[in-house]
Amino acid sequence: MQVHSNQHRFAQLAALVMAACLTAAPGSAQTARQVRGAAAVEPIANEPAGKIVVDPPLAEPLSRGLVVIQYRTDNLHIAPVFGPAALAVSPRVGHIHVTVDDAMWVWADASGEPVILNGLAPGPHKVLLQLETANHQELDSGAVQFTIPNDTHPGSTHGAESRPASDTAPSHETEPPAKIIIDAPAPERLARGVVFLEYRTQNLQVVPVYGPAAVAVSPRVGHIHVTVDDATWHWADASGNPVIINGLLPGSHKVLIQLVNADHQPIDEGTVRLIIQQRSQ
Repeated sequence: MQVHSNQHRFAQLAALVMAACLTAAPGSAQTARQVRGAAAVEPIANEPAGKIVVDPPLAEPLSRGLVVIQYRTDNLHIAPVFGPAALAVSPRVGHIHVTVDDAMWVWADASGEPVILNGLAPGPHKVLLQLETANHQELDSGAVQFTIPNDTHPGSTHGAESRPASDTAPSHETEPPAKIIIDAPAPERLARGVVFLEYRTQNLQVVPVYGPAAVAVSPRVGHIHVTVDDATWHWADASGNPVIINGLLPGSHKVLIQLVNADHQPIDEGTVRLIIQQRSQ
């Protein structure tokens, strides 16, 4: 009888433990809403403040001189929607402004993808990410500081010497060559000191897919590298959104946009030369 009683108690205890686990399981895992924020299909009353959380650069790429900064936003959807009318959109939408070191200018990124930089000189650096409303008003910010190792070389591509895609990539024999076509800066924006460059690609889809294996993907995929003036470094963008730069000093400037394959090897490029006018106070 004692054995039967002990078995009965054990069965009851096991049932209680299982029930507790089943009850606790939903609460222990984050919901999609907790991770991604509110669905962009229903307005939110009394939205909490938008926030940005910025991670340190990924360690392994940084050892090769490549800066990959992941971030997330709370209470704001990153979207390429701009202007004062978009301030009334709920859930809130916005984008980020990125500043490298103590530069006077920023570029706007509305992709939600990691910030990727390459070619920075060895030594200490700082990258500031500002969370902005759709009308470019700052909501929050986060900065990361890091050091590029001495054994990397400015201007290299992901720790390797930059080389034309034709040297290493599959030939894509049935596909015509990939090209990039860049429009002139939007005049009205340029008059306000904002460089707004739209571009399109031919025979290549701009998508955030990277690495040697992706070079064999057909139709061909890739992204762009953007360099301002004579900087040794560039940023990568795989959104297909316009290149937006603000804060350049008055005077002549140039913006180089390289079309590269998924393994960051140049395929085509275009350079836009422009003049920022002195604005009256």
